[in-house]
Amino acid sequence: MSAKLEEMSDFFNARVETYNVVHPAHIDGGMESKNIVASFLPDHTKTIIDLGIGTGLELERIFSRFPNAEVTGIDISKNMLNLLKKTYPDKNINLYCESYLNYNFKKLYYDVALSVMALHHYTHEVKTNLYRKIYNCIKTNGIYIECDYIITENDHEKAQEIENFFFLEYKRLKEEQGIADDREYHYDTPCTVANQINMLLNAGFAKVNEVWRKENTLILIAKK
Repeated sequence: MSAKLEEMSDFFNARVETYNVVHPAHIDGGMESKNIVASFLPDHTKTIIDLGIGTGLELERIFSRFPNAEVTGIDISKNMLNLLKKTYPDKNINLYCESYLNYNFKKLYYDVALSVMALHHYTHEVKTNLYRKIYNCIKTNGIYIECDYIITENDHEKAQEIENFFFLEYKRLKEEQGIADDREYHYDTPCTVANQINMLLNAGFAKVNEVWRKENTLILIAKK
């Protein structure tokens, strides 16, 4: 019997007590993938929006560099946001418990938009639409940083086969379990590096660079 798909917020709410230990242990690059994000923020950074902020594992190093940064955090897990509030009670953090897919982004407001291990659950269409919103929310000299689970197989055809498998398997599981609604469910559907870059370019970004990689965890930086 296949594992039962869990609605996204239920999945993360149920795992908040162990997340900060278990999650880094199960991703390529571990805590290094969280800590290194801060090194890619430009020196002029004052405003940051963090999509899928969760418990804020990447924030410790970010606040070490930018202690007065204004951070907007979006996440669907109420329990994780509550833990984040307790971790950084004295920081300028504005938190919103909702899906970033539906969030009303400010225009041209942020120096940095970032997502860390948050976007490997969506189709190309959904991601591209989200990337357009991200493009519009950052300043002209702003950047978008994405650290995520991405298929890094060097053989493009093989990489595409792997991506196709994940999407087909997710579809099969939903059909098997009689899920017909449009809610977000927790199942990994990572995309290839080439597809990730193309989605960002199609959303309007002028340049996308790979800046860090550990097996299937990869960091991309997109600029206007």
